[in-house]
Amino acid sequence: MLGILKRSPLAVFMAVLLHVLIVFFLIYGLEWELFPEKAKPQVQVVKAQVVDADKLQQKEAAEKAKLKKQQEEARKRKQAEERKKQAALEKKRKAEAKRKADAKQKAEAEKKRKAEAKRKAEAKRKAEAQRKAEAKRKADAEAKRKAETKRKAEAEAKRKAEAKRQAELAAKREAAARAERERALQEQLAAEQNAREIDRYVAVIKQQIERNWLRPAQSGEQLSCIVQVRLIPGGDVVPGGVSIIKGSGNAAFDRSVEAAVYKAAPLQVPSGGLFESFRNLRLNFKPSK
Repeated sequence: MLGILKRSPLAVFMAVLLHVLIVFFLIYGLEWELFPEKAKPQVQVVKAQVVDADKLQQKEAAEKAKLKKQQEEARKRKQAEERKKQAALEKKRKAEAKRKADAKQKAEAEKKRKAEAKRKAEAKRKAEAQRKAEAKRKADAEAKRKAETKRKAEAEAKRKAEAKRQAELAAKREAAARAERERALQEQLAAEQNAREIDRYVAVIKQQIERNWLRPAQSGEQLSCIVQVRLIPGGDVVPGGVSIIKGSGNAAFDRSVEAAVYKAAPLQVPSGGLFESFRNLRLNFKPSK
């Protein structure tokens, strides 16, 4: 009924109004004047009312049947719509349930994907951290190995340099020692040679002096003295350069030796550096027999 009222409110209103009018005419028998200026007979009015009442009843019955039919159709439509609505609701519910299930499945899958991605990222991060740590460990070990190699190389180079320096020092010392030995040997040889030369020159000088010496009377054969003679290069005697360092005890013998020296000049002396040994010459004058 409410559905009919909602769909056709005007038809329902007209039907209700019609029923009210029918009841009103049946109770009060009011006459219906279409044209007030003409008077209608009473019989005709009654007859018209009867005819109108039948028609109204038929019409009311038809309206009731039609209304019942409309109500039945409305009920069936309502039921169909309700079933359709329920089906739509069920379909919607199922779709919503499916959507929620799909969303839940998708959310779980996304959650699982994110968890897997996070696990992989964490594994990758750990692997990368481990790789970096291993690379750093290897780099540190390599740096340490290189530093140790460098240290050993520097120590070896230092050891070799020190050994070379010590060898060079030893070689220098050996060379110096050898040079010193050679120099000493040369000096010794030179000294020996000089000594031989000096002895030879001294012997010659003694012979010169002795050839120019005159033995004084009453002088013993065992007399001797040490005389010092100052010479200049070439063998000349410096004036006043003859003196008796150790006398013989016989003044005449000593004076004869001094006179013989002056007389023998110039004495035979070497030249060059060897002359320095004759610049202040000391002679042990002991004449041969």
